[in-house]
Amino acid sequence: MYREKAAFFDAQVNADWASDSYGEVELRKLDLLFSETGSLSGKTILEPGCGTGRLTEILSQKVGNKGKVVALDISPEMVSAAREKAKKNYNTDIFVAQIELFPALIEKFDLILCHQVFPHIEDKSLILSRFNDLLVPNGKVVIFHFIEFDEINNVHRKAGSVVQNDMMPENLEMELLFNNAGLTIEFIRNDENGYFLMAYK
Repeated sequence: MYREKAAFFDAQVNADWASDSYGEVELRKLDLLFSETGSLSGKTILEPGCGTGRLTEILSQKVGNKGKVVALDISPEMVSAAREKAKKNYNTDIFVAQIELFPALIEKFDLILCHQVFPHIEDKSLILSRFNDLLVPNGKVVIFHFIEFDEINNVHRKAGSVVQNDMMPENLEMELLFNNAGLTIEFIRNDENGYFLMAYK
């Protein structure tokens, strides 16, 4: 399903957007994210579409020794870079995998964090139902982008590649998708700080 996209992202592993450390503006936006999630100490987090592991590394620090981060990406090159960053983080597992095909784990997750990946998911209804299955009761799903809705879709539309049709759904469609999956949207924010959706089981 994702063969061409995996090749596309393999080729992007050294691109600035994928490999550079977060800048001051991005870190400020991440602070807003974590102010909404609350403390992540001891939590178990699933991060689909982890890329080169920039956020994975931060999540590992946030959950601490009693927490765990499971990160996935369809790109072997991205995963290789992420594993290099996380090689000293004993609370982090990183896999080359599609979330659709990732085997069920014994543990459930307190938080599923989709950072700059949700538009690239092919079957969003299937994925959200899967998220519901993987969450603990009252567990949360977060969809978070550094840029706002229109810019997300414009960037993909202008890419002229396998991601050009990867669009973020409108709010009403998102509400329907989440409700059908048994998830309740707490809020959707779309402003100068980016796109931020939080939902709970």
